[in-house]
Amino acid sequence: MSGYRNVITLILAICLMQAAASFLGVITPVGLTELKAGETLTGLIGAIYSAGFMAGAWAGPALIGRYGTIRLYAAAAAITAVCALAMGMVPGIAAWGASRVLQGIGFGLLFASAESWLGQAVPKDRRGDMMGFYYFLSRIAGLLAPFLAFGLSALDPRGLNWVSILLCLSLTTLCLTRQEEPAPPARDVMRPLDLFRLAPSAVTGCFLAGLLNTGTLALLPTWTSTFEIGGGGTSAAAWAAAAAAAGALLVQWPAGRISDRVERRLVVAGLSLFSGAAALALAAGATRFSEPVVLVLLCLWGAGAFAFYGVCAAHAIDRAGPGRIPQVMSGILFVWAAGSVAGPVMSGVAMSLGGPQALFGLAAAGLFLLAGIMLVRSRVRPPPETVAAEAFMPADAASVTMPVPDPRGAGKP
Repeated sequence: MSGYRNVITLILAICLMQAAASFLGVITPVGLTELKAGETLTGLIGAIYSAGFMAGAWAGPALIGRYGTIRLYAAAAAITAVCALAMGMVPGIAAWGASRVLQGIGFGLLFASAESWLGQAVPKDRRGDMMGFYYFLSRIAGLLAPFLAFGLSALDPRGLNWVSILLCLSLTTLCLTRQEEPAPPARDVMRPLDLFRLAPSAVTGCFLAGLLNTGTLALLPTWTSTFEIGGGGTSAAAWAAAAAAAGALLVQWPAGRISDRVERRLVVAGLSLFSGAAALALAAGATRFSEPVVLVLLCLWGAGAFAFYGVCAAHAIDRAGPGRIPQVMSGILFVWAAGSVAGPVMSGVAMSLGGPQALFGLAAAGLFLLAGIMLVRSRVRPPPETVAAEAFMPADAASVTMPVPDPRGAGKP
């Protein structure tokens, strides 16, 4: 238990920050719908948030090296909290769009600084165990946070005040940790092209995780706008997000453990086929199914869709070897963020042209494509043999930006 005690305050700080990001991921598209923004504009604002996150993640190593981990975390938390308060004070589409850009940068810096610290604090011989513990708590935080919106209009400033409260609690917890602040990291980042040459399957999977998962989550509250679950509105959106998060909570860690024993790309292919089938069912029959059945299908979709990012990241680490892990992880995060920029726009346009069913139709097509790519790549190039596989580290790219996963997505986004 001593290993857990050494990092528990750091993990709790990240979980509180994840809760703030997840809450915003639900309340923002609902609020934009109430402001009559429309699907395409809602998707565009989701995209510029992801662009901000991508910029923050890319600049993170250099800024940590210049200012230090705690100082950068404090500044990013303050900026993000101020933007949340501004959204409550000025409920307009332009103001919310500008705030979301700055929040994207802020959350990118927050995750870059906090997770790099955690990665250095966790001992290598217990990495899988303790990172699994961190993932479990952060997923719970992402699952529960959207329920803070129950009974409130998305434009009610009291809801957005929760974001500031959670970020302030996160900052307080981080400042009180007994963990020594890590030494400044190297500032170099692996270029996406070099990363693709190293591990094309991993880069493809992480890009599609950002493209498909972030896009679907950005429009999920709009997709549930006609549902009456929990009274409709933000409550229905919270239930939908919680169902997807629950599936991911149950599957990702076992999937990672399996990928330590089975070729990782085959695990990604299996997860993609499983999730794609659930997405296809949602696209074809969501309007005909009862709402409890829809929640079950959302759970099944989230179970596969939000699990494959971490397996792809582990595959990239296998190709890199221990000496280049920081650069590889930074590059993978950037690739995911690049996909998440285009994802909300594609999903918004798909819904505008094809109706609500097109949201999960697009997701199903992308997931089946990913499964095919992984099956082909597993035959074209054998798994790494000269480099010992690193222990699987659950990463969630959908946690960062959305109620399920940060963005890595929750994963991370």
